[in-house]
Amino acid sequence: MNCIPATSFLRRKEVMGLKEKIWFALFALALLLTFAAGRLPYFPGDVVLAKLVQSLMPASTGWAQWVSSTGKSPWCLLLLAITVILSFRIAGTRGALLSLASFAGMWILGLYLGSWVARPRPAPDLIRVAQQLTGYSFPSVHALVYASTFGFLAVLFAVKTSGPQRLSGIVICGAMVLLGFAARLALGAHWPSDLLLSSFIGFLWAALLVRFI
Repeated sequence: MNCIPATSFLRRKEVMGLKEKIWFALFALALLLTFAAGRLPYFPGDVVLAKLVQSLMPASTGWAQWVSSTGKSPWCLLLLAITVILSFRIAGTRGALLSLASFAGMWILGLYLGSWVARPRPAPDLIRVAQQLTGYSFPSVHALVYASTFGFLAVLFAVKTSGPQRLSGIVICGAMVLLGFAARLALGAHWPSDLLLSSFIGFLWAALLVRFI
């Protein structure tokens, strides 16, 4: 009768313990940064980075407005449908169901977290603001939507596929997330830290869900 050597068992236990510690540290970091976002109107480097990105963008913001619209209803539902279909092809029924959980979780978070953090939108005297928007700067619902769809797919491609399919999937999904970043910064709708932290939370949620596939 074969048995797992004690050293191998202990090594696996140590690895599992390390993974749990990493997950705890990442979630703690997300909570800490969210708390900080509620205390600071913007983080150090936000103004400089936002101005740099805006200087590289076209003068016309029509493209940015169109990209931004894809993070709102009804277009975000199309993104969700595409995500569910691709998730089903990659990981079956469980993948499709978890893609729905990814979107729902971040959508609900976006609805309630903003009023709790209450971070103001970027001021036009600091960076170029294409139009005055209502609501709050953090979290970026657009970034949460993109992280819960394109981000979820990127994680799924990374974990459940291999070869050219894996690489192309990660690159395309990553490029879409970056495009969303650029669009929101071009409009002056968010600070870079809003987008980065929102995406970090969304990717963290996606990675947690993919563990159950």
